[in-house]
Amino acid sequence: MTVLCGFLGAGKTTVLRNLLAQAAGRRWAAVVNDLASINIDAQLIERAGASRVVELGNGCVCCSVRDELAETVAELAATGNVEHILVETTGVAEPRGIAALFTRANPFGRKLSDFARLHALVTVVDAAQWLRVWQAERTREGARQERAREPKAVFELMLEQVECADLLIVNKVDLVTPEESAGISAVLHEFNPHAEIVSVTEGRIAPDLLPGPQRFDPEATLKSARWLRLLTSASGLGVRKNEVIHVTHQPGWETVVFEARQPFDGEKLRELIGQRYQALLRAKGFYWLAERPDDMGYLSLAGGVARWDYVGTWAAALLERGVVTAAEIPASAKSHWQEPHGDRRQELVFIGLDLDAVALRQDLTACLV
Repeated sequence: MTVLCGFLGAGKTTVLRNLLAQAAGRRWAAVVNDLASINIDAQLIERAGASRVVELGNGCVCCSVRDELAETVAELAATGNVEHILVETTGVAEPRGIAALFTRANPFGRKLSDFARLHALVTVVDAAQWLRVWQAERTREGARQERAREPKAVFELMLEQVECADLLIVNKVDLVTPEESAGISAVLHEFNPHAEIVSVTEGRIAPDLLPGPQRFDPEATLKSARWLRLLTSASGLGVRKNEVIHVTHQPGWETVVFEARQPFDGEKLRELIGQRYQALLRAKGFYWLAERPDDMGYLSLAGGVARWDYVGTWAAALLERGVVTAAEIPASAKSHWQEPHGDRRQELVFIGLDLDAVALRQDLTACLV
């Protein structure tokens, strides 16, 4: 199964139609997802040459109609008449949620990989749209906004589609200059060094590009985002008090990995991220606040919007309350365990252009209690 993701208007349907035009004699099925009850894209694809077209409407395959997608793929695989399944998602779908169907067992112990193999996660990027949004984020004026528990902003969603992909198809490059096209590819590579990047016009892909070789790998693909790669590698170094690891790659780009075993003052941290660091393009990771010592905080910043969420309870807090025993602490928490605070920690990645890494390190340290 190959999954086509991409923001609204990126050209997923055009890419799929062009791909199906090359599929003469192949037993390919297409599953087309739409948020609306009337699936216009499916009607277009039905005329493009798929051996079978299945419509999934009124929801998104990465969340509300996940089960329907799983049932559809299992049914198509069971017929024995389908060689490859192409899934076109909605413009707001997150590829990580779809990959989870293959990598995580359901309550009955089954995975979608029992029926089909995830061949590749493909994200289609509208070159002109990306350039427009990217430039807007870089030139944003005034204080950055902070929003909690709101729908994801456009730039954050676009980034998440880019960061979890095996192949990035940069479409509509005829609408930008060659220099801009090269710059877009360079930026995309910074966010996802794992993905192959190809540039096309009007969704016309090379005949041998898709399905092509097996691209999806649970380890490589799901950890392909630069921030996640750095966070994973830094965690293996062992966390020391107030430690900051900073990595510089392409000129102008700076990545700071901040790890510490003291809690933050929440008000100071929010003020710091929300007002003082205009150069931040991306921030992700877990945080620990003094005022909420039991709750595992999760920060996601993209395009000037910082979302502050709580995604669970620290295992150390559960142990202290007697909810779990030491033997019941999950392996993921044990891997980060360090007395006297257990798995409580600061584990954050910051990516920016012309970011003053030394100043950020000092400012973050000053927010610790």
